[in-house]
Amino acid sequence: MAGKRSRRSDGGIVREMDGGIDGERRGGEGGKGKDMDMDMDMDMESLWTECEDGVSEREALILRLDDEAESLGRGDLDIARELCSTHAEEIDGNRTGGVQMTSRSQNVYLDSHLDPDSDSVSDDGDGDEENEEDALISNGAEQEMMQMEMNMETEMEMEINLNKAQAWALYLSHFLSTWNGRGYEFAAIIFTANAWPDTLVAASIRGIVRTLASICFSSSVGRWVDKSPDRLRTLLTTITVNRIAVICASILWFFVVESENNPQNGVPLLQSRKDDVKFRDAMKIVMFLPILGFGILEGLSANGNMLSMERDWVVAAAAPEGNQYDLTHLNSSMRRIDLSCKLLAPILISFLISRWGIKIGVIVVGGMSAASWGLEMWSARRVWSSNPRLQKRKETRNDEGISNVEVRSLREKIMRGLRLHREDFRNYFSSKVWIPSMSLSLLHLSALSYGATFITFLLNAGFSLDLITLARAAGSVVEISSTFVTPFGVRHLSKAHGHGPYDRLHRSNDPHEFLSQGEGEIDESGRITTGLERLGLWGLSWQFMNLIPVTLILWILSTSTPIPSTPLFSRIVSPLTLSSPLIPLLLFTSLSLSRLGLWIFDLTTQQLSQTLIAPTHRSSFAGCEYSLVALFELGNYVMAIIWSRQDQFGWVAVVSLMAVGVSLVVYAGWVRSVRGHLVHWERVGRCGGKCGGG
Repeated sequence: MAGKRSRRSDGGIVREMDGGIDGERRGGEGGKGKDMDMDMDMDMESLWTECEDGVSEREALILRLDDEAESLGRGDLDIARELCSTHAEEIDGNRTGGVQMTSRSQNVYLDSHLDPDSDSVSDDGDGDEENEEDALISNGAEQEMMQMEMNMETEMEMEINLNKAQAWALYLSHFLSTWNGRGYEFAAIIFTANAWPDTLVAASIRGIVRTLASICFSSSVGRWVDKSPDRLRTLLTTITVNRIAVICASILWFFVVESENNPQNGVPLLQSRKDDVKFRDAMKIVMFLPILGFGILEGLSANGNMLSMERDWVVAAAAPEGNQYDLTHLNSSMRRIDLSCKLLAPILISFLISRWGIKIGVIVVGGMSAASWGLEMWSARRVWSSNPRLQKRKETRNDEGISNVEVRSLREKIMRGLRLHREDFRNYFSSKVWIPSMSLSLLHLSALSYGATFITFLLNAGFSLDLITLARAAGSVVEISSTFVTPFGVRHLSKAHGHGPYDRLHRSNDPHEFLSQGEGEIDESGRITTGLERLGLWGLSWQFMNLIPVTLILWILSTSTPIPSTPLFSRIVSPLTLSSPLIPLLLFTSLSLSRLGLWIFDLTTQQLSQTLIAPTHRSSFAGCEYSLVALFELGNYVMAIIWSRQDQFGWVAVVSLMAVGVSLVVYAGWVRSVRGHLVHWERVGRCGGKCGGG
């Protein structure tokens, strides 16, 4: 007998089963057909009930069929086994669909045995009621299963997303690393000035060596971070190297610096020959050489820690966009910690040295590094152990075109290193965000900041150290405020994501060129990216506009203010009185406000490189950026050497302003190429300039 035809289009497998079992029963069992029908109905109804209750694994269904083997014929058993196995696969692949199919199939099978002599399903009133009941049961099961899936996904998302405890442990690790780095960076300047008080040669040598090391090796450090699959091991390695370098350098500094009470005992081991000034100075130089080496290790390990944390850990651990700990808020919090340490660490070091002496300062610097070593590693382990995305081994890349054949000679190693270095920069300049990165690096050519060159000019121009320190503190507060402004600005300016040929420029068939915010956040619509692009342009424009009055004032001061004859130390203790208080007020206010735009642009550019660079290239890209930053900083020093006189500093200010202007023009051109425009002129005309289009 042919299988019965059902009204349902999705019951084909059941109809085949009905027909096969029905035909075999009628052809081979004769008079037992009626009893077999009842037994078969009960057995199959039990099996379908198990499928509907959620026992979807193939093994469970097969075992159930084996238990019922005695009451089923061999043909019936094979057909039922095949059918349940098929439905097990469907349910495993799609829970909702499988349950719905099972419920419908069960009803088809039961309907087919209510009237075994009929070739078609009747369309009477009872059939309509049964159909409505079947639909209600099917919809109820589907809704229940969908709710279960949503609950499971919510629970998994809560477990994976960064929570408050993990975020604070991450902040603690970053704070300890940044605090020690900023503290040693400032303390080393004081130690060098104490050991060689009558010359700037030692300080210049130290600065040039650190800068050259950063230029040459930052990209290599970034490549190493990218190629290390274990995130925890990479971060702990940078922490360990940094702490060892600082502790060893502090031990050497203790013997090099000179105590205020007895300037002759700077090197205690040489007290028996303290009259031999040349010999003592020679020993200082001998100890200064390993200090330079440890300084290089400290700088590179600090860069590696920053790359691993900001370009890897933060991106992987960040929650999806819109959550409390999404990528934008994590970046702002981490930068807030960095800027706070930049402000507070030098103040603490200065207070300790002025209160208890230079040697106590050396002991405190080395002691802080040793004491925080274990705590920083513990906090990093805690974040890693509670976040599955951080525990997952990274996808690494192979260096294309670079032979992996073992090299033995020094020359071959050098050539291989140069090829890798060239490959890193080739990838850097072929990325889609190299222009924003280059614009950010170019800003470090400017001397219009609270750096050594600018402060030296102000002291020679008659400004007091107290006033400069106060202005620098105010500038740091403005810088920290940028970490609060940036998340709000990105959220506000991301509303115009539909403008410009974004999809054409930011989507690629290359698997290594895709929009990704890592495992934590995916910016498929480009909404956040659009906000970053717009806010970065606003920040850079704000910096340039505020530096214009700064440049004019510095030009006037450099051409009209004679070099005071009062000794430098006396000007620090007893500041000269300026002719007009309006000049320093306008100068420091404009300079401090310009720092707001600088760090807004820094934060937006950092997140652009985090989101638009493939995960396997993020750290090496940032390493190349660090190298360019160091290169432009070196250019800043060279520029100060060329225009070294007080009356020539106006040219330094002009070139610095031009560097910021070039950076603005280049970045604006990139934004226009991405979005197709810079300003919504139709909005400006429609709302009279009250709209925030851009």
